[in-house]
Amino acid sequence: MAFTLTEKEGFSWVTSGTLPAKHLFTRRLSGVGEYPYFSNPDPQGEEREVWERVRALWRRFRDAGGFPAEGFCFTHQVHGTLVRRVTAAERRMPPLTPFPPDCDGLITDEPGVPLCVFTADCVPVLFHEPRAGIVCAVHSGWRGTAKDMMGAAVAAVTGLGGRAEDLHAAIGPCISRCCFETGPEVKEAVEALLGADAEGLCPPEEGVPGKYMVDLKETNRRRLLQLGVPAGNIDVSPDCTMSMSDVYWSHRATGGVRGTMASVIML
Repeated sequence: MAFTLTEKEGFSWVTSGTLPAKHLFTRRLSGVGEYPYFSNPDPQGEEREVWERVRALWRRFRDAGGFPAEGFCFTHQVHGTLVRRVTAAERRMPPLTPFPPDCDGLITDEPGVPLCVFTADCVPVLFHEPRAGIVCAVHSGWRGTAKDMMGAAVAAVTGLGGRAEDLHAAIGPCISRCCFETGPEVKEAVEALLGADAEGLCPPEEGVPGKYMVDLKETNRRRLLQLGVPAGNIDVSPDCTMSMSDVYWSHRATGGVRGTMASVIML
């Protein structure tokens, strides 16, 4: 399996060969102007002119991606593991005022309902269970990963009648082990989650005592394997958001002065 790059009408995104459903992982979006958060879906407190630019950008993105006029379903991400079921009635277009409910994942079995999560180093994972007709999108930073976001996503899918053995998953662009330097708390959290399957995921950083280089992509992939998702149904993007910060937004690379990438899936 592989990820394919598409460039269209000033936007660029990648898609995975493992997901039958319509989906995409965006790269850096631009066009809002000098405002640094080019793709921010909720510029609260900013001038109305910025709101209009953000709204216009999202309309262009919606049309370029071929999504419904009504818009997308969104999260208000809090680094948790709640996966919320949504319907067509919850589709909307940014700016997001008021915020959507707190959650880090969305799931639906309705056609024409685009699920959207945001990342800028954290791990986006998109799921499709084609037999049962279910899609799911989750945001999983290291805290969400340690709290078992993959387990929550698979449970949400099976709760709607899906099966882990029929599930397809694509782990999108995020920070890779080459750049994810952490303290011992992240290493310990990964080991607590995976047990013996954490072998080799958190090597010590050479020459830097007390620091580790953690592989969040592989952590989430191995957790999906533990949950019964077939290895052949899991695709992992090779792209690192921090080392490719000219292409992707990276929280670490920019010190937090950044936009976000959108990961979207729809039946």
